[in-house]
Amino acid sequence: MKVRYKLSLLIIGLMLVGCLYITQSYALWIITEEQTNENEMDVGCFSIGFSEQSESIKLDNTYPVNDSIGLSTNPYTFTITNTCTINNNYVLTLNTLSTNTLDASKIKYALYKSSEEKPNVGSKLSRINTDLENLMVENLGTSYILDTGVLSGGTKVDGVVNNGEEVTYNLYLWIDDIAGNEVEGQTFEASINVINAATESNDIGEVYGSAVAKCGAEGKDAVTCMKENANLDTINLAYDGKESLGEELGTDDNNLRYIGSNPNNYVSFNGEKWRIIGVMNNLRSEQEDGSEITGSHLKIIRQDGIAGQKDFGNYSWDYGKEVIENNWVKSSLKNMLNGIYYESGIGDCYTAQNEIGNKNTCNFSGSETDLPKGIDLNFREMIDNEIIWSLGGYNSVGINSKNIYINERGTAVYNQEYPNEWTKENDSNYHNGIGLIYPSDYGYAVGGNVRKTCLNLNIYDYYTESCSLNDWLKPNKDYQWLLTSNSSHSGRSYNIFSSGYVSHTGSIDYAFGVWPTLYLKSNVKIINGNGTIDNPFILES
Repeated sequence: MKVRYKLSLLIIGLMLVGCLYITQSYALWIITEEQTNENEMDVGCFSIGFSEQSESIKLDNTYPVNDSIGLSTNPYTFTITNTCTINNNYVLTLNTLSTNTLDASKIKYALYKSSEEKPNVGSKLSRINTDLENLMVENLGTSYILDTGVLSGGTKVDGVVNNGEEVTYNLYLWIDDIAGNEVEGQTFEASINVINAATESNDIGEVYGSAVAKCGAEGKDAVTCMKENANLDTINLAYDGKESLGEELGTDDNNLRYIGSNPNNYVSFNGEKWRIIGVMNNLRSEQEDGSEITGSHLKIIRQDGIAGQKDFGNYSWDYGKEVIENNWVKSSLKNMLNGIYYESGIGDCYTAQNEIGNKNTCNFSGSETDLPKGIDLNFREMIDNEIIWSLGGYNSVGINSKNIYINERGTAVYNQEYPNEWTKENDSNYHNGIGLIYPSDYGYAVGGNVRKTCLNLNIYDYYTESCSLNDWLKPNKDYQWLLTSNSSHSGRSYNIFSSGYVSHTGSIDYAFGVWPTLYLKSNVKIINGNGTIDNPFILES
């Protein structure tokens, strides 16, 4: 049985006074410390301690500043300790006071553990999920999630409890440099709060997964359950929207994605292990009458690529024609995935390396156990074949995740200037059920304390250790084909190198790894499991 309690620690007060002018700025910003002693609350042998490690933040003569200056100030440092024997999941929040006159949207923050690398960019405050409203402290205003985590319990020897795991945080707060004269004379005060849940699990991702499965067993669809419980695991889950990442890095669609090096996002599909990329919003679907609707759908990817056919392993993006072209709708790979693979059949497939092309026979029927199988009929019923996949392209890897995301959903595709050639213009969307991941799927899957740093980088630069090692979509060994094509060269498409960087110069007749990707219908439920590799989510439609 889980025990929940809340521990309110009023430790931060922030006040802005003074005047801001177009040519000259002056303000006084003070964070004053109210809490002086360690707080501790025991429920049986479930306890957490809070202790301050530094003086309160005091900034005199300050004004709205950029991230670099905000992070050059002295942080507020505090430690959370599991002082008992039961493993402890916690949610760390910043709760604003209802008397504040300065809007929290004008405040930026950075929070990192002392064991982690200090970030170089700040974040906007992320609103707490309503599922935790009943745990919030009374008489406070809006709550914002800062972090979540798990602290292992200690040991008890001869009646004496040795403390368990502890974590020390460093918190920076500053006025966003986008703020103007409207902050003049306004005040901002807040408190740090620790919401705790005792659990036998040592992984907060498992707690989240179990909550999602319970929600699904009660009749709700998987998309709803994932969103309703998202704030139980902000380590392995993150929104990619502007509210959480800011205007420069966030998307308009605010998709909920699994992030990090190895999140608990395993799902049993087709009798195999697949993984959930996330909840993709504002997806267009074409109806029988030709009209379109938009909705949210789970996007999943096969855990392992489908290499392994006899005498060869990987597949060409396109081959088998007199002239190859990077039009996905006409490509040999699209036809294979939505033909013999989707139908669990046997037929032609194409592999190549450099200028040598090979036509082979692929067997996805499941008749040979050492070969990857296609999609069984009962699982095909879960795939939404009406989703419109956008095929917008780009001509460079000198672009970050947000901007490649925009281009992927655009209409810029390769346009042949000479109409007598094999094609005049590529298609900009298609409706079949099986595809590949986008470059932005890989980009936004990065997690850890380097997430903001990596999202600021061009997707080519994800080969750096800090990005690729914190991205679960990085291929383990093979180069991996992506869905997006090069809009300025008819024979090239995007791919991920095994070292972790994204390229747009891969010749589409090369043989690279293929990881089938698809969207599930909106009525599919998660009814069991917790998302771990040993206990994957179980689906039901």
